[in-house]
Amino acid sequence: MQTLLIFMSILNLLFYPLVIGFFVALIIEQIFRAQDKAPQVLRSMAIRKYMWRQAWFVNILWFLGYIIVMIMVRGQAQPQMPEMIWDGTL
Repeated sequence: MQTLLIFMSILNLLFYPLVIGFFVALIIEQIFRAQDKAPQVLRSMAIRKYMWRQAWFVNILWFLGYIIVMIMVRGQAQPQMPEMIWDGTL
């Protein structure tokens, strides 16, 4: 279980740079489109699509790990509340 949580943490760290890279590539693509530079538009579009696919892939893997963790935790018994010293009377 600890390994799965570490794997999910790594996926969480990978997701944010991919999303930021996607938006940077999107902005650069729009700049190139405004300047009518066809080869640069194609290159920036390829980078944007790559970032988008990788972000989805990482996100799906993270949710799969989350579902597996929830299934594993569901089988464990909930901890009992400890005996309270104070019973509510004065």
